[in-house]
Amino acid sequence: MRVLFDTSVLVAAVADQLTNHEAALGALLTYTDGEHSGYCSTHALAECYATLTALPLRRRVLPAEARQLVKESILGRLTPVPLTQDDYIDAVRRVSDGGFASGVVYDALHVCCAERIPADRILTANLADFERLRPAGIVVVAP
Repeated sequence: MRVLFDTSVLVAAVADQLTNHEAALGALLTYTDGEHSGYCSTHALAECYATLTALPLRRRVLPAEARQLVKESILGRLTPVPLTQDDYIDAVRRVSDGGFASGVVYDALHVCCAERIPADRILTANLADFERLRPAGIVVVAP
């Protein structure tokens, strides 16, 4: 099975202070065990770093720690898929046609990436945003 990981799952998988850490980490381990193929968009790498270093956690994630988490825990397990100019154009079209505004365009980038792989499943903690983007033939689930 080809599985694309959304930033929300990746951040929770590597940030052990988050309440959904165990489920997200379990999903990351399960879907990168060799039987399955795990992917993320290259955009997710930047989003993970930005989110990890901004989270208001009791023990903050320092920039060097965030870099290490991205490198070892994410890049060490997933295949990053570069986004193309067409992906960005399609994501903007998709959200504009749907009448959606603001940050949902970032979720649309992940959907465009998943469709291009093509992924069988998208793992996300933001089910509603992804379901309204209607990824073609891809199951959207939470860990």
